[in-house]
Amino acid sequence: MNDYTKKKIFIWLSLTFFIAFGLSLGWGIYENKMLSKQKTDTENQYKRALNDLTTDLNEVETSMAKAKVSNNKTLKVLYLSQIWKGSDSAVDRLSQLPADEIGISYIDTLVNQVSDFSKSMTQKVASAGSMNTKEQETFDQMHQRVIEVHRAAQQIANEFYAQNLAWVDKSPGILQKLGIGKSLQTAAQGEEKGAGTNQGDEQASQQNATSVRGGLKQLDSSLQKYPPLSYEGELDKHFVEKPLGLPQGEINESKAASVAKDFLNDVGYAGADPKVTSLSQGPLGGFNLTYKNAYLEVSKKGGVVTYYRDQREINDRQLDVQKAVDKAYSTLQKLGWSLVVTSTEDLDSYIHVEAVAQENGARLYADKVRLTVAMDNGELIGFDANPYYAYHHDRILDKKLTLDQAKSKLNKDFKIIENRMAVISKLGNEEAFCYEFRGTAYGEEYLIYINAKDGSEEKISRVIDTPRGKLIQ
Repeated sequence: MNDYTKKKIFIWLSLTFFIAFGLSLGWGIYENKMLSKQKTDTENQYKRALNDLTTDLNEVETSMAKAKVSNNKTLKVLYLSQIWKGSDSAVDRLSQLPADEIGISYIDTLVNQVSDFSKSMTQKVASAGSMNTKEQETFDQMHQRVIEVHRAAQQIANEFYAQNLAWVDKSPGILQKLGIGKSLQTAAQGEEKGAGTNQGDEQASQQNATSVRGGLKQLDSSLQKYPPLSYEGELDKHFVEKPLGLPQGEINESKAASVAKDFLNDVGYAGADPKVTSLSQGPLGGFNLTYKNAYLEVSKKGGVVTYYRDQREINDRQLDVQKAVDKAYSTLQKLGWSLVVTSTEDLDSYIHVEAVAQENGARLYADKVRLTVAMDNGELIGFDANPYYAYHHDRILDKKLTLDQAKSKLNKDFKIIENRMAVISKLGNEEAFCYEFRGTAYGEEYLIYINAKDGSEEKISRVIDTPRGKLIQ
C-alpha cells in the first residue's frame, strides 16, 4: 500500500470520525434539550398543582368556616357542596405532586373523608335541615385538621418560592450512606441538646424540610397526633343585559375628547390634549383615547369616562395608606362623585380602593367604582366605573323586618360589632335589600346579610386580616 492510498484512507477515516462525532454531538445536544424541556414541563406541572392545592384547601377551609356560622339551610347546603367539590379537586392536585404514596397517606385520607362527609351532610341538611350534635363535632374536628393542612401547605409553597426549595431531596452521598455524615451532625448538635435528643432531632428535621416532598411527608407525620376521626369550592355572576346607569343622550368624537380632557385635568394632567384612537362596541362602548401615558374610555351614550389607566413609572413610596385614600377621595369629589370607601388593598407602590354609592344610608355594593392610587404622590392612576354605570338605577328600598327581628335570624354564637343597610348582588340580575351585620364567631370576623323583607340569610363573607389589608372571602 503506497503512501497516497494510506493518506486517502486516513482522510476518509478522519472524515467518517468527524461526521460520526458531529452526529453524536448533535444527538446529544438534542437529547439534552428534550430532557431540559421535559424537566421544565414537569416542574411547571408541579407548580400548577402546588398552587392549585393551596387554593383548593383555602376554599375548602373557608367554606367549612362559613358552613359552621350559617343559620340558613339553603346557604349551608351551598357551603357544604363547595366543600366536597374543593376536596375532590385537592385530592386530584395531591396526586400530581412528587410525593410518595406512603408519605401523604394521612393527608389523602383526611381530604377524602372531608369530601365524603360533606357530601352526606349536604343531603341531610337539604332534607332534614341540620346536623345532629355528633355530626357537628365531627365536622368541627375535620375543620381544625383542614386548617392545619392548609397552613402547612401554604408554608411549603411560600418556602418553595422564597428559598427555591427542591421538589425532592437529593440522593444521599457516600458519607451519608456510610453513616459518617449523620454521626458528625449528631456530634455537632450534641452539646446543645444533650442526652436523649432523638425527639429534638425529629422536631428539628420537621422544621427544616429541604424539599416539597419532605415537607408534605413531615405534614403527614405531624397530623398523626390526632386521634382517628369517628367518621369511617364565589364568582360574582351578577349581570344585566344592558347598562342601567348611563346618562341619556349620545355624544360625538369631539365631545368625547372634551370629556376626556376635563377628566385628565382633574386627575393632574394640566393642559391635556387627548386624541381618539379607536371605537369600542361593548355594552359601555364608545371612544378610546390616549394622551402621553394615559388611556381612557368614554361612553357614546351619556358621554362619561368609564375607564382610565395611567401607565407612568411610579417612584419610591412616600405616603401611608390613609393619606393615599384621602387624596383619592378628594380626587373623586373633584370628578363629581359622592361615594363611600369600603375597602383598600395595599400593593406597595400603589393601592386598590373600592368605593360604592349610598342611598338613604344604605350601601349599594353593586354600584361600585374601583380606583388605583400611586403611593409616591397620591395621584389617581386607575379608575374603573364600569360596575357603577352597569348597575346603578333607582331602587325601592323598603323593609318589613325591624332591626331586632333581623338580629334574631343570626347564629347564637355570632357577636355583632356593627350593622347597616345594604343592597347586595345575587345571581343574574337580582338584588337583595339586607341588614348587614359585621361581627365575630369562633374567633373570626364575618359579614352576614339578612334579607330585610323576608328574613332569609342571603350571604356570609369571612373577613381576613392580611398584610395588604382586610380580605373578604
